[in-house]
Amino acid sequence: MGDVEPEPAAALLGGEPGLEDAIAVGGDDPRALVAHPDLDLTLGIEDADEQAARAALRLVTAQVARLEELLRTWQDLFASPLSGAGTFAVEPVVSRALDLFGHRLRPFADRFSYAPHAEAKAHGIAQALLHATSNLVANALDETERGSGRLLVRVLDAERQIEVRVSDEGSGIVAANRDRIFEPRFTTKERGSGLGLYIAHSLMERSGGRVWLVGEDDPSRAAWARTEFAISLPKERS
Repeated sequence: MGDVEPEPAAALLGGEPGLEDAIAVGGDDPRALVAHPDLDLTLGIEDADEQAARAALRLVTAQVARLEELLRTWQDLFASPLSGAGTFAVEPVVSRALDLFGHRLRPFADRFSYAPHAEAKAHGIAQALLHATSNLVANALDETERGSGRLLVRVLDAERQIEVRVSDEGSGIVAANRDRIFEPRFTTKERGSGLGLYIAHSLMERSGGRVWLVGEDDPSRAAWARTEFAISLPKERS
């Protein structure tokens, strides 16, 4: 199980109220996202030397481009009934989701691991998987990045389906909340919108997949995980 060091990119979900909502509803102007206080696009360019300033500018450009890409695909997913399901390679989609959180994952060092499965192919809609994975990773980051907990992302080849699992060593989910986590507007975060898991769950159901909270008795669950979510899609159709 190797460590991954994705390219720097913008965090998508979570943070100050408004950013998750802006992405979730698919606003019309990506510039509104770029101006959001959760995205530090200045990066101290005024105080940096020329080389650092150029590197910072490249990062800003990449952040803006990826936000625009995410926003466009989100609008496509919600603008009309989902269509265009097909067979696709899962690993590049998951890697893309991780890439979007590169600057938040890098400080984890060996506390973050990614176990890909290069041959895994699923039947569904790749963009729905991208958004669902992004949401689960964002939630796991919120739980672990201020402490010493681990974060693990895996692609598993199960008997009849492909699974993406996101495990974290955060505070966990109390039993009383486990039946409510996919309800719209339900959140335990001080500044959460309660839309992220609801939208991820809805998107995957509409595209033939599923999102669920993994039980403690699941044999594939990470032994140390306080919380583990899974996304599944049926395997490639023959």
